[in-house]
Parts: sequence; C-alpha cells; structure tokens
Amino acid sequence: MNETKKLSFDPMLLLFLGATPALGATADVRGALTMGCTVTVVMLLSALVMLALKKLLPEGAKVPAALLVTAGFASLARMFLQAYLPAMAAMLGLYAAVVAVDLLVFSQAERPSVKTALLSGLGFIVLLFVTSALRELFGAGSFAGLEIPFLKEHSISLLLSAPGGLVIYAIVAAVVNKLFPARLSLEGFTGAAAANAGEGE
Repeated sequence: MNETKKLSFDPMLLLFLGATPALGATADVRGALTMGCTVTVVMLLSALVMLALKKLLPEGAKVPAALLVTAGFASLARMFLQAYLPAMAAMLGLYAAVVAVDLLVFSQAERPSVKTALLSGLGFIVLLFVTSALRELFGAGSFAGLEIPFLKEHSISLLLSAPGGLVIYAIVAAVVNKLFPARLSLEGFTGAAAANAGEGE
C-alpha cells in the first residue's frame, strides 16, 4: 500500500483540506455527526458512479467528471437535510456547501474505491466526533445539546470560536499524527504526486 492510499484513510487530516467543514461543524456533536454521515454517503455514492464511468471517460475528463458528480451528490444531500432535517441543515449552514470541493480530494476521484471511501468516511466521522465532543463539553458545558451543570460553570467559551476550534483541531491532529505517523507522511504523498506528474508529461 503506497503513501497516497494511506493518506486517503485520514480525510480530516489530508493536507488539512478538510479543516473548513471540520471546524465549521464541530461546535456541536449533532452537527459534527451530521456532517460526517453526509460526507460518507456522498463519498460512497460518488465512488460508485465514478467506478461505473471509469472505463468510459478519457483520462483528462476524470477530474472534471468527479467534480460534477461530487457536487451533484453534495447538493442533493444538502437539499435532503433542508427538507427532512432543517435544524441540522441550519446548524451546518454554508459549510455543507463546501463538502463537494473537499470530497473531490478525499475520494481520489481518478482512482475511485468504495473501500477507500468507506474507510475515509468512518475516519472522518470519528475525528469529527472527538473534536466536537471536546469543543462542546469544555466550550459550552453540554453534550449533544444536553447541559452538564458542572462543566457549564467552568466552560471556556473561546473553544466555540474559530481560534478555539483551531486549537482543539491542532491537538487532535497532533495526537493522530503521533499514533499513526506513517499515514500522515507528506513526503511520500508529494513524492507520489511528483511521480504521477512525470508520467503524465
């Protein structure tokens, strides 16, 4: 297994391209789980469609096609949330709209894989949950909207802001990097990217 595939299992940490939706959706556990599940579903559906189209598309059309497919599924997912889970849609706000852009990277559309999409989605959900739990517990003194009196009295509201979110995000990223250093090796990723670029010339 090469470094590129290893990186795909950590979408939240993949070059930090998942930081925008991650930080935007992790002030509340409910929003984080909604974002994680939405990302996973869209990734799986996009991977299935791209696998079906893989042999029909020329090499140069795969990335534009992947962008259209992921954007389409992301839009459908957003409309579904607005229709059936309006509270969650409001909680995610504009961050649900940027899912399509990040999913293009996460799903590695040129080499779609249902297994990779599933593993990436599950990893994304876990990391979002951990980040959101820390932010909500110590920033709002609650969990999934349920107030915890002791923590409420000693809550740090800064953790619910963007700077506080970055602090928690950095801590979670550092822990994951410590536990799974091989998966987050950017040297292997950039090396693989350079090799692919060389082959395309």
